[in-house]
Amino acid sequence: MNKSLTILTIFAALLLSCTEHDEDENSFSSEADGPEKMSVRYAALPKITNLDPKLNYEFSYNQGNLTKISGKIKTFAGFDVFLIEPNSILSYNNNLVTVENSEIADNNIKRIIYTMEKGRPKKAELYDGNNLLFSKKDYFYEADKIVVSEKMYTWEFYTTYFFDSHKNLIKAEKLEKSGGIDKKLTTTMYLDFDHSKNPYKKLYLANDNFYEKSLSENNYRKIAYTVKDLQNTQFPPGYGNAEWTYSYNSDGQIILYFQ
Repeated sequence: MNKSLTILTIFAALLLSCTEHDEDENSFSSEADGPEKMSVRYAALPKITNLDPKLNYEFSYNQGNLTKISGKIKTFAGFDVFLIEPNSILSYNNNLVTVENSEIADNNIKRIIYTMEKGRPKKAELYDGNNLLFSKKDYFYEADKIVVSEKMYTWEFYTTYFFDSHKNLIKAEKLEKSGGIDKKLTTTMYLDFDHSKNPYKKLYLANDNFYEKSLSENNYRKIAYTVKDLQNTQFPPGYGNAEWTYSYNSDGQIILYFQ
């Protein structure tokens, strides 16, 4: 685990050596829309990938709403491959947002229907390739906390996100249950925030990774986590961490893709 995380740090550092770019053109500054492109390396973090950082996810918007995401990482025989053709289309109807994937996602999701309230998800229904509902999520909001509960087959997941006074995510606790029995508790700390605008704010319905990144006002550059086996408490918890760096333009905003 530690070896892989060290590799992540090395790959993140390599991003700095690939920056032949126009800083202002490639950075994020729009309030109305989100970014049009994002390097696959940045989009995948904290996942480790050695893909060419000049490969980009692409995003489209209509009246400030995300309408299309193009790009997908697939793994074949242990190697990551980036394909631009797979996409997700987002459609809006009153308080419902439907995310339709052109391919079945790795987590078996073909379609998600979100029920929105005050511009935030209130409920999500996840459907598989056979159009069968297999998971439901409910979202609960407090002043400095968000709780997401999910039921999937016999499994239940309860994730609580905690925020500081700067509206940045500082901790997440995820409890996994099966058959009503506590199985695992994962605690993640989010560290080393920058002062750049968060480019993931409009991308929160794209996937779970973007959702988590979108929650903060700024951008974390390090995570540290522990995993407790609640059925075998005699064993010490597992742990790990990952950290990376971003490139910034002269205004201190993240440079999202490379030319």
